[in-house]
Amino acid sequence: MQRGCSLLVIEKMMFEHIDLLRGETETVNYKLILLPVYSLKFLEEKNLIPDEISIKEILNHESNIADQLQRSFQYVEDNIHALKGVYTIFPENVVSNRTLFQLLLKINAMTLSVKEWAELAEELLYHSYEWEGVRGGENYSPKSINQLGIELLNPISGTFYDGTAGFGGTLVSALEYSKQNNGELKLYGQEIDHTSWALAKLNLLLHDELDAELIQGDTLLNPAFIDGDRLKKFDFIMMDFPWVELRNHYETLKQDKYNRFIYGIPPRRSADFAFIMHTLASLESDGKAVLVVPGRTLFASGVEQSIRQNLIAADVIEAVIALPAGLYKHTGIQTNLLILNKNKSLDRKGRILFINAENEFQTKQRYLKVLTKDNIDKIISTYRNGLEIEQFSKFVSSNEIEEANLFYKKYLTEKVIDTDFFGKVQFIKESKEYSLNIYPLKKLTEKIFRGMNVSSNSIEEGTGEFKLVKLSDVQDGEILLDDLSSIRFKRNSRIDMYLLRKGDVIVSNRGTTIKVAVVPENEGNLILSHNFLGIRCKDDIDPYYLKAYLESPVGMYYLINSQVGTNILTINPKDLKEIPVKLTSLDEQRKIANEIREAVITYKEKIRQAEQERNASLLKAYEKMGISSLFKIIEQ
Repeated sequence: MQRGCSLLVIEKMMFEHIDLLRGETETVNYKLILLPVYSLKFLEEKNLIPDEISIKEILNHESNIADQLQRSFQYVEDNIHALKGVYTIFPENVVSNRTLFQLLLKINAMTLSVKEWAELAEELLYHSYEWEGVRGGENYSPKSINQLGIELLNPISGTFYDGTAGFGGTLVSALEYSKQNNGELKLYGQEIDHTSWALAKLNLLLHDELDAELIQGDTLLNPAFIDGDRLKKFDFIMMDFPWVELRNHYETLKQDKYNRFIYGIPPRRSADFAFIMHTLASLESDGKAVLVVPGRTLFASGVEQSIRQNLIAADVIEAVIALPAGLYKHTGIQTNLLILNKNKSLDRKGRILFINAENEFQTKQRYLKVLTKDNIDKIISTYRNGLEIEQFSKFVSSNEIEEANLFYKKYLTEKVIDTDFFGKVQFIKESKEYSLNIYPLKKLTEKIFRGMNVSSNSIEEGTGEFKLVKLSDVQDGEILLDDLSSIRFKRNSRIDMYLLRKGDVIVSNRGTTIKVAVVPENEGNLILSHNFLGIRCKDDIDPYYLKAYLESPVGMYYLINSQVGTNILTINPKDLKEIPVKLTSLDEQRKIANEIREAVITYKEKIRQAEQERNASLLKAYEKMGISSLFKIIEQ
């Protein structure tokens, strides 16, 4: 193979190698076989190993190729310290001697440049991520996320660290960026999984990087880079850490001897803030970090909220960038970049820049989303220049951050929403008419309450004196009383907390479609399910008026922008309480509510009449066709 291969040629070459392995071994073994063999050829081309262990020499022992390969791997480990322990990932006895011989013949014929070897490694790891599902993607960060994160950091020279290195993609991106800008960057990393660590080592090797200090181990329990009784400090850090719990060794971690958790002890249920505080403890005084975090990290209550509050008070959060959902092939969870800066510029002190880049993507094959160069350039320009763009970016003062909530929707609300009746509607917040007689919903209600989280352990359906209002029981703004399931409680519960009264307004709090209904006169004891929030109105607001307001474009604007969540959008009772409501006199409210109800009734009647006229015309046409006698309408 001649030098100067295009990416398509390199990909074709890789698939030829994979075709040899296909059918003989599992998909997960492709990279474990190919990367070690590629590295042997690379070392040969760089004159870092002697001829007697080269692939050409191995081919001379065609009857025991596997043994000769292991001999060569062992020589590399014994003589190149940076690769010690790496080749243990090569799976033994999973392909035939004949297949290994044919594979080595093809690889021996390759002559690639360093850039082409690097591209080959990246293609193999990317396709492995595609093939292997969720498990295969645990240690792979999409290239466009790495490119964006590295450009935000701008790590030209100094030290760069990734404590959850995975397959080494982030380290490689930092290395390439530094080289492109004629810099010198010293790489450090740690990875808990031995196989991923070894693949990262080989990935770095094929990018012509043997000097990176990449250590296998648990970053949280046993950090690899220590300076006395503190962590080693780095100029730049980027991590796409795993979203895991801290169940194992939690008590040990709480007694952290490196004093990392000065902002608060991270909760057992999530490692997110343990990694965030580990990052801050590993940053130089003028260092900067980019972390990939799920939405929950930005708005979760309890201990997480307290830690966020301390981080905000310390003024180490510079920016939050919301990324599109679907950038990771095997999950649709929306992710964010959290930028930490211990030395914010004077004009950014006491402020956090929020950027909503959820719509900055291009869809590739198989619905996978990527950040294009234009998308990345727009985000980088906004961040570096501190631009405030309508509905895209905004600085928010630290004292304006409510309840330490860093979810972008709190501060970058969508002003164009989709409505059922009017299509797309733009919200104009500055209207003078709207500014009068505005009250937060909590001032107009006796209480706002959650529905009951029911399960087969807590209730039995089909019998009992109570009826459960589920999401499917609300259609076209009404509760279908005749369709409600009867339930019996299996254990003592605070039933009164979820019992509905006539006139209560219910609002669905999960999913993209928001349903609103008023509880009518009924003979049963209605229980609200967990898919709803209940609103009990005071005497000075009519429930049907409130329903009409919440279903209006204005009400929907506030409800939609109250939704938070990564996988499933939800509305928190606290946020619902703060929704502003435009109030008129009680008589006027009732008049308006009746007008809206009559308009809906008239609309439904006209639809019914139009359907009847359509059906009559169809029946006449079928009669002319001579087929009307072949069917009978049972129910219409």
